[in-house]
Amino acid sequence: MILHVVLGALLLVIPIGALYYFDKSLLRSFGVAFGRMVVQILLVSLVVWGLVHYNKVWLNLSWLVLLAVLSAVLVLRRVKLSFPKFLLPVSAGLFTGALVVGLYLLLVVLPIHEPLGARWLVPIMALLIGHSTSTSIRGLSTYQSALKADEQQYEFLRGNGVNHLKAVLPFVRRALQSVMSPTVANLSVLGLFTMPLLLCGILLGGQSPINAFVLTLMLIIGCLASSVFSLAVILWLSDRQLFDKFGKLR
Repeated sequence: MILHVVLGALLLVIPIGALYYFDKSLLRSFGVAFGRMVVQILLVSLVVWGLVHYNKVWLNLSWLVLLAVLSAVLVLRRVKLSFPKFLLPVSAGLFTGALVVGLYLLLVVLPIHEPLGARWLVPIMALLIGHSTSTSIRGLSTYQSALKADEQQYEFLRGNGVNHLKAVLPFVRRALQSVMSPTVANLSVLGLFTMPLLLCGILLGGQSPINAFVLTLMLIIGCLASSVFSLAVILWLSDRQLFDKFGKLR
């Protein structure tokens, strides 16, 4: 194993040599970023090994809760929202979206022997939460910015007797558009560059080509559904933090 790792690491001579020749200033940044990536992958691998080794449903769900909380911290840092107020709504939204869509895939769609085992539950839930995290950053940021920029539109609708739910629908629509528009534009790119990596991983896991294709397609659909579902739950749970009891934007 050590010999194979060393032989594989020799490929780093190509990017390091190119940086040394063309831009030596990036060598330090490249080394730090690569080392950080190695440590992160090692830690994740150890966590996944522990989950697969013990293979307890409660342990897998606890890991999912922790992953949702850590992802929510990332969302709030990027959107610049208050941690005490929005950590629970965002965590619950990410957890609920991944859990509902993930369990549907595991229990209904995919014909697997142990659907709640760590071998299937851990990677599928991680994929769903990872995709939902990136889309939630865009959606929540757009929703918040639209409310602040067009607060008069919301007040106008409220002043004309429109209830709170209908008054925020135009802003929810903008948030949904910010999530779906890049996704629609990048679907062909996903098919050419990103998802083939997932397909290769599934093939290396021992699945036949047709099963790998079906599984990859179902996971893509699951990511789309989970991102929209998570965003809807996040906006619904965050409503009380964004508006007071009289419907005024805080």
